[in-house]
Amino acid sequence: MDAFWTAGEAAFRRAAREHFGRKDGLGPPSAPEVPPELGLGGWAAVAEEASLRDPKFGRAMGRPPGGTGPLGPAAEAVLDCSRLAGTAAHVLAVGIRAARDRGAFSSSLMGCREVQESLAALVSGAELMRLGACRLCRLLDRSEGERADAEAFRLLAVARALAGEVRAVALSLLGTAWVAENLPEDDIPPSDERTTR
Repeated sequence: MDAFWTAGEAAFRRAAREHFGRKDGLGPPSAPEVPPELGLGGWAAVAEEASLRDPKFGRAMGRPPGGTGPLGPAAEAVLDCSRLAGTAAHVLAVGIRAARDRGAFSSSLMGCREVQESLAALVSGAELMRLGACRLCRLLDRSEGERADAEAFRLLAVARALAGEVRAVALSLLGTAWVAENLPEDDIPPSDERTTR
């Protein structure tokens, strides 16, 4: 997937992953500074990597500072999809450990296959969100705002379905208490709401 980002975006993504991967025990990390030339692609990386570290961080950190004005529908979709990609990857990592502890990878019985398939769906869903976010960034870079908004509309329908799948997998493998503590309610708005902002 990194091949679709510019060299600067890919390098910043690696730095953001390292930044959010550090665990110094001092509470949540601050968002790294996004170089102005990276713009939305940089903020997409922050939203994804913050959510990968902890799904609660993504919405708080993965947004340009408040003084930059409201974002358009496609830019909002980039951040929503990036945050969802990170959240899906987080649930995947924690869910795999839980599934392995239950023996879900040591059998081909139907119940075990269902767990394996639900985890695999998170992998493909997260990649689709990354690819969609990158595509919207490229369209916005070329000032194709109308086309980006139209593609964002379709992508958000997929994102809402994936958000439901992420929550369902987390509930199934990790339980209600884990979900309540670690997984914020997803608030990807319906497409018709998006166009009224």
